[in-house]
Amino acid sequence: MSTKGYFAFPPSNTSRPYPTSIPHSPDLTEEFVDEGAPGKEEGTSSKDLPDDEGHLNRLHKERELIEMNEIEWVRGGGVLRDGRGRRDKARTELIRAELKLQEEEKEKMGRWRDHEERWKALVTSDKAISFTDVPWPLRPAPSCRDTTSTFTLPAISAFLFESLSVRSNTVTKKSRIRSSILRWHPDKSSSIISRVVSEDADAVREGIHAVFHCLKRLQDNERDKIE
Repeated sequence: MSTKGYFAFPPSNTSRPYPTSIPHSPDLTEEFVDEGAPGKEEGTSSKDLPDDEGHLNRLHKERELIEMNEIEWVRGGGVLRDGRGRRDKARTELIRAELKLQEEEKEKMGRWRDHEERWKALVTSDKAISFTDVPWPLRPAPSCRDTTSTFTLPAISAFLFESLSVRSNTVTKKSRIRSSILRWHPDKSSSIISRVVSEDADAVREGIHAVFHCLKRLQDNERDKIE
């Protein structure tokens, strides 16, 4: 096998996903060129040819292993070097950017999962609740009862749509808005309002109406885009 390509380092134990959008370098691609593979000559039967599919699969696995090693090396603070031992800053920065993006996407999905879990806990409980117990679609969560300045369209839309930017997401804006409208409809919130402590009842009621109003505006905006 050619000596060209990137140095590979032993991977560390990790359960994190590896990026798939990092392009192969020319040197790395060249490393897997099978220069010694025999061509199909006249009179050569198919039985005499190597297992091309199996050979390509092995090369693919070798390439994946090298990429995994590169990623773990960069994750640990290392800098990649090319086949001549020179620092490959471009590819190193490319992998760093991908790892950073993965962490950001993980945080976005984590915030949305926490929000959904809080809603599930709220609707399945029968305990009294306060204003801050309600999982408002805002980040950071509101601690005051001033719904006029806090419950704004930009703030609510930013929270609702944040996780939709994750590359693995399959949920549309239309779907997210629709499910949120069903959740925050004032007529469907009576079971929640009935459990709110008396001193917070008005604030929670106003907050629910403010969220619902913003959701209807978002829905209208999406309809206008289609038209």
